[in-house]
Amino acid sequence: MLIAAIFIILLLAYIALGIYCVNKACKRRGELDLAKPSHIKGTTMEKYEEKIRAGINWIERQNSIPLRITSHDGLRLAARLIEQPSEKARGTIIAVHGYRSKAHSDFSCSAQLYYQMGYHVLLVDQRAHGQSEGKYLGFGVLERYDCIAWINCINARYGKEKPVFLCGMSMGASTVLMASGSGLPNNVRGIIADCGFTSPWDILKKELPHYFRLPVWFLLPLMNVVTHMLAGYGFRDYSTLEAMKVNTRPVLFVHGKADDFVPPWMTQAAYDACTAEKQLLLVEGAGHGMSFLLSETAYCKAMTDFIGKYSAP
Repeated sequence: MLIAAIFIILLLAYIALGIYCVNKACKRRGELDLAKPSHIKGTTMEKYEEKIRAGINWIERQNSIPLRITSHDGLRLAARLIEQPSEKARGTIIAVHGYRSKAHSDFSCSAQLYYQMGYHVLLVDQRAHGQSEGKYLGFGVLERYDCIAWINCINARYGKEKPVFLCGMSMGASTVLMASGSGLPNNVRGIIADCGFTSPWDILKKELPHYFRLPVWFLLPLMNVVTHMLAGYGFRDYSTLEAMKVNTRPVLFVHGKADDFVPPWMTQAAYDACTAEKQLLLVEGAGHGMSFLLSETAYCKAMTDFIGKYSAP
């Protein structure tokens, strides 16, 4: 009985550890909001604060339209649409932000560019972020279906003939890449994926040692089981590499060579796995999500050329 009691105590402690770690990694928490001075001060982005703040101010000045949809698993998801003033809009850019971030933070510098190119801009709040419901985020595994739901929402509003481009940053990049393997509507013309990771398993395997003083081989399988129990998915359920093997849409991959959060090899692996038309922009000296800021001319040219090339059927 003593041995059984010790075993039960250890098992409960093991499960409690898994729940604690999953809540730290996956549960809804505060988000990076570059509109707040305290969130940018002391970071690598502080140097570009004026440019970032100008971009956020432009977004906030627009008369955006709040949109709501229901996800495949019953969550109310939110986005705001910066709409072109006429019916002559070229199409829609769906912008998907990263892990515990906000769309106006991740697309502060690019949203206005998309708009000036003649596109509606849909700034999405990913599940468990912003005004969207959800207790747990899904590292792109769950969000890929949300992405498709947003495409369907845009198509219901503007028609299935108007071009749609998916643009994602960090976890948002993984989301849009994974969505490409899950049956995109025909009018999705291309994908721009900036500094995405290959899979939840891969990025957690890399990051967990920085947060917990326990071996990854011990912790990650436990977290994977607990995530199945609490959030309904697993870290190995899907990956960008699997999606790229069946994706048929052109992809512009972007990554900073100095990214120490999501290593550049993850984008390189997705690029190598992609069987569709593809382009790769690697920015020297750029950290995570910093490629636009460090190489604005090259980034804007790659983006505008890519969208211009594939905007026609």
